[in-house]
Amino acid sequence: MLATTLGPRVKALRLRHGMTLEALAQRTGLTRSFLSKVERAATTPSITTALKLAGAFGIGLGQLLGETKDEGTVSVLRVAERRSFMGGGPDDYTPLAPGRPLKAMEPFLVTPPLEFREGPLGHHAGDEFVLVLKGRMELSFDGRSIVLGPGDSAYFDASLPHRSRSLGGRPAQVLIVVAIPPDDLA
Repeated sequence: MLATTLGPRVKALRLRHGMTLEALAQRTGLTRSFLSKVERAATTPSITTALKLAGAFGIGLGQLLGETKDEGTVSVLRVAERRSFMGGGPDDYTPLAPGRPLKAMEPFLVTPPLEFREGPLGHHAGDEFVLVLKGRMELSFDGRSIVLGPGDSAYFDASLPHRSRSLGGRPAQVLIVVAIPPDDLA
């Protein structure tokens, strides 16, 4: 599964770029101890963290996840080929365009957790578009909450600290598209 191979991949990329854990921490805004846990596969990073790691290495998220191959101008992903980033179930992210190495958007099929994740709210460069496909979810922005149901969407500046969760005791299914600023494309 992807989550178990991400840690060694992060370490290999860090070493290939000649970076110490401290240097990677400075580039990502994450702590050395957290990055060490990621490299040892003791924790699975959130999508916000994965985007920061990919940006620090100057690569796309698909490359970080080891799922890119140059397919020219069209990238097709069959449903049977989908691989989740966070291990399946609630709090899961499945990249929907991993075959394209560098792209201006990162689309994901997301199953928000039933409860908000502990710790600080996530944020990253670019814009984010959310479309609820099934179920209900809550988006939280520093004290402001928005409830979305099937067919509802939201578009926001992803640098705003945010997080999401499924509502009603059942996992929601959500399409999320992260638009990456041109300056952040490698």
